[in-house]
Formats: sequence, structure tokens, C-alpha cells
Amino acid sequence: MDRPNWSLLPLDIVTLISEELPLPHRICFHATCNAWNFATLLKPIPSPLLLVHNDESEHSDSCMFISPISEYFFTYFPIPELYGTRCVGSNASWLAILDEQLDVSLLNLLTTTRIYLPSFITLPIYNPPCESKFSVTSFNDLLAYAPNNYRFKIFHDFVIKKVVFSSKPAIHSYIAMTLYGNDPEIAYTKAGNDKWIFLGAPSTMEYYYEDIMYHDGKFYSITSESEVQAFDLSGDYPVMMLLVERLAHNIEYLDKISGSIINDLYNKYLACSSIGEMFLFLWHKDHIYYSKNGILPRPNDFILMKVKPETSHHWATTKDMGNMCLFIGSNNPILIPTKDLEGLKGDNIFSIETIPDEEVGQYTRNVGYFNVKEERCEGFSESLKSPLYLKPPIWFTLSLH
Repeated sequence: MDRPNWSLLPLDIVTLISEELPLPHRICFHATCNAWNFATLLKPIPSPLLLVHNDESEHSDSCMFISPISEYFFTYFPIPELYGTRCVGSNASWLAILDEQLDVSLLNLLTTTRIYLPSFITLPIYNPPCESKFSVTSFNDLLAYAPNNYRFKIFHDFVIKKVVFSSKPAIHSYIAMTLYGNDPEIAYTKAGNDKWIFLGAPSTMEYYYEDIMYHDGKFYSITSESEVQAFDLSGDYPVMMLLVERLAHNIEYLDKISGSIINDLYNKYLACSSIGEMFLFLWHKDHIYYSKNGILPRPNDFILMKVKPETSHHWATTKDMGNMCLFIGSNNPILIPTKDLEGLKGDNIFSIETIPDEEVGQYTRNVGYFNVKEERCEGFSESLKSPLYLKPPIWFTLSLH
């Protein structure tokens, strides 16, 4: 007996079926094929979602999805590939996951397709951790000299800051970049490579990288001096271009906030819009934490800057993202129209911060957002905080690719 061709099922019937499914099942239904994806759009699935491991065991293979705005959450089906890993990057429905052996791979949560990247043991090291007393040029060298538990220490001390990768990755077609190290450096790999390749330090060799992202076929990095570099990694050799110049140390970009202060005292997060605007979100390293009731930050705890590289190579402060919401963290930055997020207005920047918590002996992952125009911080409800005591969460969006 021939198998039925489910793709020929009338779309109105597909829509009715999808509306009766619980959200976890509807996500899988949504990812089955383009036709069924279209049918489920009539009843939107909240996105972006916050993905966290929802079990206190370090080796959980299930996860929880949370929509902080609607405060809806659900536990997703057990995913064996997540056992003993933590997420170090995401792009659409793909995660970059790292295990304690420093093996890294890309995993599509909806299809369970998995792409193995070269091990992080092959990462070159030009700034070894201070604990190392030996001359090392890669993590493999470092581990050879280190105590037996050092691999575990590397895994838990967040030496791997972030992984970004090209859209629609495939086993024979992908490019990935990583931000790693105590004074972060960057390296890349691509399909066919058996190791990670060093991309070089910032132009002065005195500064370090703070963030990386992928957008529209290219990779981007920002240094501690707020300098932006663009990388074309599609050819045999990387091509780097200076896109935005560093902030001048002696120029005040805001009242009593000079380029030198910004470079030294602010964390930096990079994003790019579909019309070519580049945004820099600056987050004071000693800023006040989010409150569930909403608080006014100290003046200039958070700063937003913008540039359009087609017309300028210099950052300028702004309070206008064009009614957009930005989601930042270890994910590839997500920038979407505010109108697509029910209950929000204006420009908002969603972030995840890690706060030492002495009572539980670990870290709290506090999630909140900053309203750019009102300069107001909002934290999400206490009901969402319990799962965030666990593994570092990450923003995740739904896509067929």
C-alpha cells in the first residue's frame, strides 16, 4: 500500500489541525514543509523564545521555551543531543552546542539535523590563561600540560564566549566564527576544514574583541575600542575591511562621556538592520540590575549608537531604532519590528545578564529589556526566574532552515 502524500492535504484542513495542537507539537508541525509552515502562520507561534535547560541536572537532555512577553512557557521533547552540553550560539532554528570534551556542533532543534565542526581543541591561543606556565599555541597544547580537570574548567569558565554561523548551514556548506579567550580573540572555520583558523587581533594588537555577528553573507566584529571589522570568509582566504572607525578617546559623545570612558567601561553588542544600519548597544559594566517593577537606570548606564556605513564610518548616539526590538546575548543578534510583538511599543533592547547569587551558590540569569526612548529598564515576572538559575539561556527563533 502506497504511503499517503500528506503535502496534498488541503491547507484549510492543515490549519484546523494545527490550531488544535499543543504548542510544542505545533512547532514541529510548523517545520514539516513550506505549505504547512504557511498554514500555521494563521495562528502565530511566539518568537523569539528564550531557550533554557529546565532540569537541575548538568546532563539534562530536555529544554524549556519561554516567551517572556506573554509569560507562556512549555517543556520541549527530550533532545538527546543536548545531554552534557551548553549553548554557545544560535541563528534561526539552529543552535551551536559545546560539550565538556570541547567538541562543538550545530544542531537544528526542529529537524535534529546535526553538523559537526572542528573541535575547539584546535583553536589557536595567542593569549593563554594566566594559570598556564607553559608555552602553548592551541587549546590542545594547553590541555596536554594542564591537570586532568582543566578541560572541565574551560567548559565552565566560559572561555568560549560565542559562536556565530552562516544562514541555512549544511554539512558541506557552512562558515562559523567564534569569540574566545580571556582577552577575546576570533577564529573561523568552514566546511572541509579540520581546524579553527586565527583571524588576527584588532589593528593595534593592544585591544580585544567584544562581540561578533553574522549578517547578509558577511561576519562582523567589534573591538573594545568600538572599531567594527567586516569579514568575507567565502573565498580561499579571508578578506577583512575596516567598516567603522574606533571612538576618539578625547571626544565627548554624551555629556561627560568620552570615547575613552565608553571603550573602558561599557560592554558592547553589535547588530545590523535589513536596510544597512548598524547599531551598537553599550551596557555599563557596573550598571544596576533589572527590576521586575521597572526602574530608571542611572544616566547613561545604557547607550545606543548608530551608523550607516554606506554614508559614514563614525558612530553617533541615537534614541531611534525605527520601532524595532533587539535581542542580544550569545545568539546572533535578532532585530525585528516591534509591531510583531504583542504588547510592546517603541524601541526595546532585550538582554540576558548573569548575576552572582550567593544564596544558591551559582548564577542568576536575569532577563529584561531596556526601552530606548523612555530610558527605562523592565524585568520580567518572578515566575520566569526559577528556570533561569540553570544553564545559560539563549534567544531562539523558529525557521524552516
